Amino acid sequence: MSDQRRTGLPDVDPLIDAHEAEQGKLDDLITTDQAEAAVRAARRADLVAEQTAALRRWKAAKGLLTKAQKNGSAEKIAAARARVDLASAEFDRISETNIAELSRLHRAQLDSLGEIFSQLRRSWDADDAVTDALAQQRAARPTDDGVTP
Repeated sequence: MSDQRRTGLPDVDPLIDAHEAEQGKLDDLITTDQAEAAVRAARRADLVAEQTAALRRWKAAKGLLTKAQKNGSAEKIAAARARVDLASAEFDRISETNIAELSRLHRAQLDSLGEIFSQLRRSWDADDAVTDALAQQRAARPTDDGVTP
């Protein structure tokens, strides 16, 4: 505990130490969560870019199929249809993989928030214990006129 927070009261100072320890744990969790949030955001952006690129490839293949259907022979149409099928399968595979990873990222974020909220509660409870102990000390101390409040 920092010296400026010391009260000199044997019933209060250990509670202040406990609160500072709980608050330190909370600060560490928040710092870690912020760093992990930056990593999660970057990964989400990568996944969205990958998904968008796969969608563009599928749309391009569809465009070539439409063009082949208007101007091409049966062979060109069949080749264009095969490209659409491949692009569609790739898009589906990427979509399933990315959705699963996004779900894991979201779950990790929720788990982290749960830990933060739990630690926040412990920190607040420790702070409440300090406040209660200080209130009890004040109630037990006589005033200037010698009367206990």
